[in-house]
Amino acid sequence: MAPPIPSGIDTAYTATIPPVPTPTYGPGGTFTIACSSRINASPETCLGVVLDASNCTSFFPFHPAWNKFCRKCTIDAQPHPPSSSPSSSPSKDTTHLRFGTQFTFDVHLNPDAPQDGRSGRPTALEVSLLGPVPPYEGEEAPRKGVRVAWKPRSSFLMPEWMLRSERVQDFLEMDGGKATEYFCFETFYGVLAPVVKLAVGSGVEKGFRAWMEGLEGRAEEIAPSSS
Repeated sequence: MAPPIPSGIDTAYTATIPPVPTPTYGPGGTFTIACSSRINASPETCLGVVLDASNCTSFFPFHPAWNKFCRKCTIDAQPHPPSSSPSSSPSKDTTHLRFGTQFTFDVHLNPDAPQDGRSGRPTALEVSLLGPVPPYEGEEAPRKGVRVAWKPRSSFLMPEWMLRSERVQDFLEMDGGKATEYFCFETFYGVLAPVVKLAVGSGVEKGFRAWMEGLEGRAEEIAPSSS
């Protein structure tokens, strides 16, 4: 499945588009917010930035977060290791996301606001997929790259039938692994999805743009030392 998202290789792209199916929820969404860009760093470097929860945190004013949209990431619970592992206890890693990690983002719908330590909107999430990028529509073989996805954790006050979403990020290899074609999209489902689009859709779109620009800057900054 390929998201119908224009490539951002030449010009970074961010927009609200018709719903794109996600790995967990499939078709039937209300709308999708998407962005794409070229990043001059390897897919592994880009993914590493996204999965490192400590990268997100802003130690204002000494170390502003690269991520102005989600300025803090707190890991709430790590998954149990595979049954073949000698340990049956959940990982105590508090700095890296992996498949099954439950975490909370501190979301700022106005990414241009000063990084002055004020709290944003807490959003409880779970990593729903981490692995290779599947073949895109019309392609016989998958392109080399990695994919991560996460979705909100449902609650008594916000069950999935009311509102659910899933965000997918693809990091595709370019230039022999020296650069990345980055695709990101989040599709919203449920009876409240139209309300979300009307109320905060433009803010989320602006946040995606800030996220992408921050990721590009951080990944390219550390790329030489990680090659």
